[in-house]
Amino acid sequence: MTTRISNTTNNTFIVAANRKGPLHGFTQKYFLKKDTYYVTSAWVQVSHVDGIIDAHVALVLRGPFGIQRAGWAIARSGCWSMLKGGLILNTSGHVDLYFEANNTAIELWADSISVKPFSQEDWKFHQHQSTEKVRKAKVTIQAVDSQGQPLPNATVSLAQQRNNFPFGNAVSQHILSNKAYQDWFTSRFRYTVFENEMKWYTNEKIQGQQDYNVADAMLRFVQKHNIQVRGHNVFWNNPQNMPSWARYLSPAQLSSAASRRINSVMNRYLGQLIHWDVVNENVHFSFLEDMLGKNASALYYNKANEIDSNAIPFLNDFNTIEHGFDGTSNPAKYLEKIRDLRSHGYSGPLGIGLQGHFVKPNLPYIRSSLDMLASAGLPIWITELDVANTTNQEVYLEEIIREVHAHPGVKGIMMWAPWGPKGCYRMCLTDNNFKNLATGNVVDRILKEWSHWGFSGITNENGLFETSLFHGDYEVEINHPEKQTYVSTAQKVKCLKNPLKPQYEGGIVVNPELNDGLNGWTILGDAKIENVVSSDGNNFIVASQRKGPYHGLSQEFQLEKDINYVVSGWLQVNHGDDANVAVIFKTQSGFQHAAWGIAKSGCWSMFKGGLTVNASGPAQLYFETNDAAVDIWVDSISVQPFSKEEWTSHQNQAIEKVRKSKVAIQVVDSQGKPLPNATISLIQGRGNFPFGVAINKNILNNNAYQNWFFSRFKFTVFEDEMKWYSTEVSQGKIDYSTCDAMVNLCKSKGVSIRGQSILWDDQKFQPNWVPSLSPQQLSAAAGKRVDSVVTKYRGQVIHWDVMNENIHFNFFESKLGANASATYFRLTSDFDKKTPLFLNEYNTIEAPEDGVSSPANYLNKIKQLRAGGYGGSLGIGLEGHFAAPNQAYIRSGLDTMASARLPIWITEVDVRPNQNQAQVLDQVIKEVVAHPAVQGVIIWSAWKPTGCFRMCLTDNNFKNLPTGDVVDKIRVTMSHEGLVGTTNAEGYFETSLFHGDYKIIVAHPSMADSSFHHDLTVMPIAESDEKLSLSYKFTAA
Repeated sequence: MTTRISNTTNNTFIVAANRKGPLHGFTQKYFLKKDTYYVTSAWVQVSHVDGIIDAHVALVLRGPFGIQRAGWAIARSGCWSMLKGGLILNTSGHVDLYFEANNTAIELWADSISVKPFSQEDWKFHQHQSTEKVRKAKVTIQAVDSQGQPLPNATVSLAQQRNNFPFGNAVSQHILSNKAYQDWFTSRFRYTVFENEMKWYTNEKIQGQQDYNVADAMLRFVQKHNIQVRGHNVFWNNPQNMPSWARYLSPAQLSSAASRRINSVMNRYLGQLIHWDVVNENVHFSFLEDMLGKNASALYYNKANEIDSNAIPFLNDFNTIEHGFDGTSNPAKYLEKIRDLRSHGYSGPLGIGLQGHFVKPNLPYIRSSLDMLASAGLPIWITELDVANTTNQEVYLEEIIREVHAHPGVKGIMMWAPWGPKGCYRMCLTDNNFKNLATGNVVDRILKEWSHWGFSGITNENGLFETSLFHGDYEVEINHPEKQTYVSTAQKVKCLKNPLKPQYEGGIVVNPELNDGLNGWTILGDAKIENVVSSDGNNFIVASQRKGPYHGLSQEFQLEKDINYVVSGWLQVNHGDDANVAVIFKTQSGFQHAAWGIAKSGCWSMFKGGLTVNASGPAQLYFETNDAAVDIWVDSISVQPFSKEEWTSHQNQAIEKVRKSKVAIQVVDSQGKPLPNATISLIQGRGNFPFGVAINKNILNNNAYQNWFFSRFKFTVFEDEMKWYSTEVSQGKIDYSTCDAMVNLCKSKGVSIRGQSILWDDQKFQPNWVPSLSPQQLSAAAGKRVDSVVTKYRGQVIHWDVMNENIHFNFFESKLGANASATYFRLTSDFDKKTPLFLNEYNTIEAPEDGVSSPANYLNKIKQLRAGGYGGSLGIGLEGHFAAPNQAYIRSGLDTMASARLPIWITEVDVRPNQNQAQVLDQVIKEVVAHPAVQGVIIWSAWKPTGCFRMCLTDNNFKNLPTGDVVDKIRVTMSHEGLVGTTNAEGYFETSLFHGDYKIIVAHPSMADSSFHHDLTVMPIAESDEKLSLSYKFTAA
């Protein structure tokens, strides 16, 4: 042993030469304390020996406990490599620290050696700090009243909808036939991996006979519950875990079989998985490399990325962070395997999978190992976390979860505790009755903590509530003791422990809160109804032992013709999957759907809707769901009537509040004195509320069409010309010439365009060559379509309808997997990061009888998109193809949609031809324009000489039809066309204007010039009282 000084850097380091054994070299003695965390680190190098350029080096401690390896590095000749690790001791004592390298021919150099102690309190403090920094964000919420004034002492309650950190558990095939297992699992997890059912030895037990039935069924089940899946695995590099017949194949035969395997399994599940463990445990084992060459793993990673570029290929190995005894897969070796993959030609995306099969955790070693692996800059997942069944199993499990969750390099955690009737692999979370074991209680406690379950706070004197929240999506409920007469149109749709009070105190409902037993409620059909009191004193009604979908509870009302009824309440089911529940009134003229709700087990969900009846008479309210096996719970039911006059009054009030501002214009002379009797005329330049009409290619060569359209509208959408079936009639022959001409024409006239649509989820509206494509071919073609159209018109459209009508239809999901929509939303966002991306669907506000795209199901689709990994911009497109409008249902549907806090556009408004078509159109437009959440309206009446889709605004000479007169009247009202006023004695003219840009023309006989003009912009204002207005002073020269 000696010390040397570097000739180039003047650095002093220690050298062990002439070593006679792996452990021979330099050492230092320490006294280490029990239950103290020690982080170890050093920099190592080896001298150059012919043929040797690096060596595997361990930092070793020897003491009363025996030998413990506390860190690893691959030391190289000519440069320094870092070694980092850690340890914790069961007993205090003296230890020797030294370095181990099996090759005794090398000199071992070391420098900057550190052994740093941390108390358990210090360690947990650092862990907490890291969690706060990387998993949480500080949030400030302000509650204000309807005039924008702060609301002190308001209660702020939070309901987490989605946690951004993936935390899941493995499942086995037993979940398919065990309802208790299903209920326990789906109520907790949104991520999973299959224990064995996707592995090669399961799918192809006999060569050439592939069987995916069980894996298919499991995938359908978890997709139904919006649970994302890791693919585990394509290959397993341990020969013992290959199909038995594959171990005895020749290299050529194995190559052929492996090629069939990767093509088969990855194409089958294309677009349905978030990751693929491509070659499992290829740091420990090398079966494929031994048989097919050193580049075998790289070859299959390239192939995997080629087949499914959206599923990240992962390595996956054990003992990398579990302990330091296994030098085969330590962090240094794992990083070397990544370099090996890259050197053999794989340059695509890559993830680091760390299995995490622990006995007793060494937290300093875990943290230090994760630090080293994070240096690769790749996503790290803990993929198979479990703990050996010891007396401290649950304690160790919690320590490990908190340690890895706190590390910024870790992007997800998957536990390896799939249930089986004969026991789990190493760790169960429940017993066979699905009652939590101690380990399950740890998981539930952590899930509850990360979701802020039951979290609430009080606003301060400035109406502010500040806290720190785990990253994710939340719904915020704000309650204040002051009673309000107006129910907010942004009523939240959420699942609560207890329902809120009924809106409008229940309206005409008898016993709306069920505080008077079953008074007012009767049995419908064959069922049992009863009044139930929850453990915290809440009364509600339960319909059980139901013999059919509509059997259950009922109440009768006398409903009047031409009255709008707003219907609301809260639902729950006693067990099982979410249930779609219809709220229906049986009237003299038939059955009328009034609302839809998604009832969950374990919490209350709100429904809101409405109806208008054609004739006065009795009406029976009841609730319908297809699953007769579930009990329906209902509470806080309200049916509130509004006369036509009240409804119109509320509508006008809303328009005045959200679309207009009061304006006071004063005209003064050159000496600043008020100028009475001045005439003020207004010309609107551009209104702030987008209001447009669809067009088609007929406009290109029709001057009359152009003159009619461009004199009226500044917003449009193309009827068909941007759709895939128009631009690629024959595969590979893309033709944007018509679309280009229409875009250029609109741009020349200052008209903004909605991009409709990139893809359409209805099989009937694909290019005719698309439906026959294989999944792999479809994925490639759709990817090219997104790239082509988005890149071409990027920056020239204001929205993109990415996957049209994907609530009603599922063509791409049926071919490419449940996350297909999310995939193409992500891809579109990659190509165009600035343009808002929209869903677009019909019957959400226009047809209460269509439960497929009800407001509740639309919101559920948004959650599916988010759960599928799309976190970018999102808008709500509601087509609006109406027959007879149900204004109460429209308003309530918009209230429900507004809870998502996303921009809402009515994208394709039209009305079915009938004698009241123009009147109905007028009602619909006024209703949606009055809603504060609606940010734009497009009418679907592109002109054709043979007739429009369902509604024209003009005849073929471009003379207005009654529908066109309605649109013009609304447009003139919103633009104040022809508005003229006169100033009063103080020189003021006061009015209320729609938001937008105006030119103000002032004329007065005393002015040198006959008139002058000024520009004016009217914007929304926060009204503190009704007299507050925008004030402007103009001087007449």
